[in-house]
Amino acid sequence: MEAALRRSLRAAVAHEWETAETWLERIVEVDSADLDAYHALARLYRQQGAVGRAIRMHQNLLLRVNVGRLEKRDARLELARDFDAGGFSERAAAGYEEVLDEAPKHAEALQRLVSLSLVNRTYVRGLALVKRLRRVDRSAADSLDLSLHLAQADAQIDVGDADAARSTLKRCLRRYKDCGAAWSRLGALEAEKGRDARAVDAWRKAVLADATLTTSLLPKIEAGFAARKKTRDYEKLLRILANERPTDADVRIALSRWYVSRGEIKDAIEELSRAIEVAPDSVKLRVALGRQLLDGGQESEALKAYGNLLDALEHDELSLASAAVEDTPSSTASGLWSSSKSSTSPSKNAGVEVDT
Repeated sequence: MEAALRRSLRAAVAHEWETAETWLERIVEVDSADLDAYHALARLYRQQGAVGRAIRMHQNLLLRVNVGRLEKRDARLELARDFDAGGFSERAAAGYEEVLDEAPKHAEALQRLVSLSLVNRTYVRGLALVKRLRRVDRSAADSLDLSLHLAQADAQIDVGDADAARSTLKRCLRRYKDCGAAWSRLGALEAEKGRDARAVDAWRKAVLADATLTTSLLPKIEAGFAARKKTRDYEKLLRILANERPTDADVRIALSRWYVSRGEIKDAIEELSRAIEVAPDSVKLRVALGRQLLDGGQESEALKAYGNLLDALEHDELSLASAAVEDTPSSTASGLWSSSKSSTSPSKNAGVEVDT
């Protein structure tokens, strides 16, 4: 029996999964009471995508009368992982709940339950559990807490409950003041209510917090300031953003367009030129400069700018080619033998049959 275990382990280390599976199956056939081999075989099934077989093994283990309380708790955890890996989110959540009933501070069960509450849209339960998770893993809890608040707000918006969504977002922002996504959603809700000043203020905070929102929100902010005849406030915001994020092409282009709107073409060109000095590889900035030069009647300068654009494109292509490396992820055999390292990532297992 020990020889078979050694052979299965050697095969797993060598990534010879079929061989490892064969030896483990032989061990389990001879002695199904060997729970180390039993769990290792079930994990191997799960890892190889045979989630249904792993589920049946752990379900059978839970039906045994000669298995101790701790061993059954381990089996419940493994079964929850099986359902999780197979994409059976509701059954996985139920399994992790059973684990929590016996071990209220179980970190993995807490984290997976909170994550699954996003999938299952059980936001109230998720927000209650995230408080418990925070005592065990604060960083994971904060990330999931933020995602839960945003998802709950989106769900409330989808059903037309704007007031509840607004309350959820404000509760979120009390804890996460720099969450651009929350400010962006709140701005949209304020705009729907006709509260333009509040909407613009929320969007302003959103772009200050999150650079990825710049492209979508700056036009709304500009229109809002223009409607209230506060274009200087828009300029002030753009200068703050340009100072904080000098390589942000969207901000620098927006600032150049603001100059154009005031008829200050020279200043617009200078703004784009200064931006290119700090972000010489930005294709977007070079395209904007070329167009502005053409619009200003400076054709020779525009041709020069487009020549530099071609150089930048060539540089990008060479950089991408040199950075391209073959990524060959390797898996390890340790997850087969250690319950703390078993995979819990959902995988596509269409057609998996599960015992009820």
